[in-house]
Amino acid sequence: MKQQYTSAVLLAFCLAFPALLSAQSNASLDFDGVDDQVVVENGSAALVDAPGYTLSCWVYPTNTAPSYPDFDGFAGIRNEFDAAFYLLQIAPATTVEGRFQNSEGSEVTITFGGLALNTWQHLALVYDGAELAIWHDGDLVVSQPASGAITNGSEPFYIGNVQFNAVPFLLDGRVDEVALFQRALNGEEIGCLVSGAPDPTDTDLAYYFDMNEGVPNGNNTTITALTDQVNGLSAALEGFALNGSTSNFVESPVLGSVIQEALCEGGSYLFNGETLTEPGSYTATFQASSGCDSTVVLQLVVAEVDNGVVQNGSTIIATATEAEYQWYVCGTSGNTLIQGATAQYYQAPFVGQFAVEVTQDGCSALSECVTVTSIGIEERQAPLFTLSPVPAGDVLTVELSRPAQQALLTVVDMTGREVLTRGIGAARKANLDVSALRPGAYFLRVQADGVTRVVRFVRG
Repeated sequence: MKQQYTSAVLLAFCLAFPALLSAQSNASLDFDGVDDQVVVENGSAALVDAPGYTLSCWVYPTNTAPSYPDFDGFAGIRNEFDAAFYLLQIAPATTVEGRFQNSEGSEVTITFGGLALNTWQHLALVYDGAELAIWHDGDLVVSQPASGAITNGSEPFYIGNVQFNAVPFLLDGRVDEVALFQRALNGEEIGCLVSGAPDPTDTDLAYYFDMNEGVPNGNNTTITALTDQVNGLSAALEGFALNGSTSNFVESPVLGSVIQEALCEGGSYLFNGETLTEPGSYTATFQASSGCDSTVVLQLVVAEVDNGVVQNGSTIIATATEAEYQWYVCGTSGNTLIQGATAQYYQAPFVGQFAVEVTQDGCSALSECVTVTSIGIEERQAPLFTLSPVPAGDVLTVELSRPAQQALLTVVDMTGREVLTRGIGAARKANLDVSALRPGAYFLRVQADGVTRVVRFVRG
């Protein structure tokens, strides 16, 4: 079965961002806090003569007790004299520090105490020529007046470190989607980065490292550098083991709109023009004109259809609930659809083999063939009866539509096990005590004067 993602969300993205890129899986970079860092030599040159700056990144801090000199640098530039623009985790652990220092040595430092540990979040440090601000997950959380510019173009740009003189503040945690802009992004543009990725063609984007060079948790020892998606510049990977679940490429944060869909067994799923046949996480990126892209993430899992059946005499019950059912006569010559047999149970009217096709969440699976060897009593015409209340409480009232010489009432659970039986003689009405039954779905089989009827009921 071929499935297709056609929700209104994707349609809206397609209309707004017509240039659709291929679905892909992403990675991030894990730093061990010991010697891991990424370095762009002379990285501060990107800030010289720029009217403003924005440092954007996704972070996953894991140091629960940072204290000097064990602070954790996310990314940035710092020399303590005439060039600083960085984001740093300090004490207490939920505090992030942002700093701007201009060419005259004047510095402005701001802090935000809402950093979350062991989870992904987006940070942006923005300087617009008049104010320095920190944004957290798309919200402006702190700002302070600032002025001046950076004119020193020879300082390194670090990822996973913020160097303090001779003391490195090496990150214990993860970083992804690091971008440095030569302008101050506005709130709408930062919101776009929270839901997607920077546009590498943005003329004000100086560096963009997406950390997708390696396979998450795989052997990446042949990779020696990150590649800047703007100009192809290489930034050396220093100190990384590049194998395993730490000090290596690992799973990335889920960016953008997330869609969870099921892949039918043996089927395929059409997403972004590609036919997918394996479960996994796939990303489609829509190029935008606002300086960043919008992303749709498809989390594709194998659908599990409950196609189990249980048998109680000539009554066959599908164990799946909240599903669609179609019963068949089955055998070596193939399957023959039984018109109108679409209930959760099927009362076989003759000896033979029967199966049910169960459909859940758009996926279908056929049960095994069940053999009915005898009918016992005539079951083609069933007496009418009513049940009350619905759903049942402690007592279920059964009333036949006409008198019967003998009637046998049997309650069957969803595994096909008979849990209650009662005869009612020649009476038309009986009260069944079902208080001992657990809440859930059951079947009531009524046998009266040689005919049988089965009805599903719920014990509330």
